[in-house]
Amino acid sequence: MAGPIDSHPLRDDPVSGGARSRIVLGNRTLLAVSDGFIRIPPDFLGSPRQPTAAYDALAARYGEARLPLGCFVWPGDQNVLIDAGLGPVDYAGRGVMVGGRLIERLRDDGFAPSDIDMVCLSHLHADHTGWIADDNGEPVFPRARVLIGESDWNHFVVEGGDPVLDERLAHALRLLADRGRVELLDGERSVVPGLARLAAPGHTPGHSIYLAHDGADRVMLLGDAMYCPHQLTNDEWAAMSDVDPKLAAQTRARFVRDLAAGGGRAMGCHFPELIAGRAWPSRR
Repeated sequence: MAGPIDSHPLRDDPVSGGARSRIVLGNRTLLAVSDGFIRIPPDFLGSPRQPTAAYDALAARYGEARLPLGCFVWPGDQNVLIDAGLGPVDYAGRGVMVGGRLIERLRDDGFAPSDIDMVCLSHLHADHTGWIADDNGEPVFPRARVLIGESDWNHFVVEGGDPVLDERLAHALRLLADRGRVELLDGERSVVPGLARLAAPGHTPGHSIYLAHDGADRVMLLGDAMYCPHQLTNDEWAAMSDVDPKLAAQTRARFVRDLAAGGGRAMGCHFPELIAGRAWPSRR
């Protein structure tokens, strides 16, 4: 399934399309890879007083506001993939969000699609679900169960009122559910040893954060609860894609307090370079 990312100049850009990192947690390692890139418009993320705050900060550091389409692998007795990228497409044909690298990057790390036992989706926006199914609606990860926040399932699949999840993927998710391969989550729970799902509504109704941990070491995988590290110290910055902006703001503030109290690192799917931290990483 080749896609437009294959010949794009940002394919191997370490900030976005080529971003990857290894996060050591105790005796375990979390893998982070990018499926492609997204370019955000100037007013996508900010505050009423600073509507272009994130764009300005990112452009000042990187020359433009380009972000990865991050996906994560938690290896173990059950290999877990957290988020599934955009897939091999140019979203809306505008060159501002292009995916297609995930399967290649998994193979680079020694994982075939059949090695993935579980796919945990932070939410059901297109850039987190693209590799769930191929063009024929068949699962890309043939053995995997798919875990989804129940309120997201109701909003995107049952009610079907949000075009951000296209009908091809909605149909594929219904087929997986009919086969007993979809598990809906509500509240907080352990998924596999060392990985827990935390309810984080606002960006979408059933948005999930996943907490990876080993011993005292932990990292929060924020999905789209935060788009860039600046929000760890500017949690009033809101994304125009938040379904419920007020609830999203409460969720951001809650997890910032949790990090301050409990320590650890955090990383969203779109953090530049896929670097985890509590604040903007220093230049290297």
